Amino acid sequence: EAALETHVDQLAVVIIGGVNFFTGQLFDIPKITAAAQKRGATVGIDLAHAIGNVPLALHDWNVDFAVWCSYKYLNAGPGAVAGAFLHERHATNIKLPRLAGWFGNDPNMRFRLHLEPEFIPVPSADGWQISNPPILSMAPLRASLAIFDQAGGMEPLRAKSIKLTGYLQFLLEQAPRKHQSSSDR
Repeated sequence: EAALETHVDQLAVVIIGGVNFFTGQLFDIPKITAAAQKRGATVGIDLAHAIGNVPLALHDWNVDFAVWCSYKYLNAGPGAVAGAFLHERHATNIKLPRLAGWFGNDPNMRFRLHLEPEFIPVPSADGWQISNPPILSMAPLRASLAIFDQAGGMEPLRAKSIKLTGYLQFLLEQAPRKHQSSSDR
């Protein structure tokens, strides 16, 4: 919060990763979101290392927007689709700038887009669609998400992850330690 307060006069958007790529630290997204929004900032979360690793409740946490890839921890592989979240309070605002695609256009005008002078977005999350998703790239994602469902969702997977991490830490603490000097490396 101190960093936010220091820059409050220049603050418009706060973008942070959900999990630190180098350390694995899980950031307190609800706390960061509340603190930034209290100071008038819009909050975006990069979930590349959180999606498929930890439970997420973006709507409940009041996050403004988030983006993620699915080739990593959602197991969809290289070239897989990305994802985006936009809080519902923004989804219906047709005045917000966006990448406009014909799938986001008013369905009554969709096939007349070339004849109309302006893009008329659907006043919902649908208004943010650019086009249809690549079906073949979605197949691995569908299979992976089915496995997540079979495991009971992210909550039990995260609980098991925490136990396994604790067990690894225990084993490392029990392991004999060998001190290396810099000349041994």
